Amino acid sequence: MVTEQDKVLAHLIRDLITRMNRRLRKQISNPEQLSISELNVIQLLVEHHKLLPSKLCSKLNLSSQYVSQVLNKLTELGYISRKMAPTDKRKSYAIITSKGRKWLTNSREEREQWLAVAISKQYSLADKILIQKVFELLAVLPEL
Repeated sequence: MVTEQDKVLAHLIRDLITRMNRRLRKQISNPEQLSISELNVIQLLVEHHKLLPSKLCSKLNLSSQYVSQVLNKLTELGYISRKMAPTDKRKSYAIITSKGRKWLTNSREEREQWLAVAISKQYSLADKILIQKVFELLAVLPEL
């Protein structure tokens, strides 16, 4: 049975994740001015290695026209490449390049470094141990 306390905790966790996500996105050095959609495409391609534009559309809930623009920009930047599907020459996969993978790795390291500095300034050792314990407890939540 879901209690009022469960609802309050769910709200607090969701709200914290939302705020942290926004704050961490601000920590990216983003001279190319990549949009959230462009960042999400890079992330998906790292996870899946290659995807058809139609799959990106469905995963990100974006129009095919917009995904095409995103892929064109990322191709121009050298973060992705396109490769024809072997079974259907009308289709091409978007594939992350080593430059795109390196950009994402550097971006993650930047954000984690910022967060590590903020944690070191804000929290005592006892607080850090408590935060780690909370994350261990939350990590066992079932996947939905």
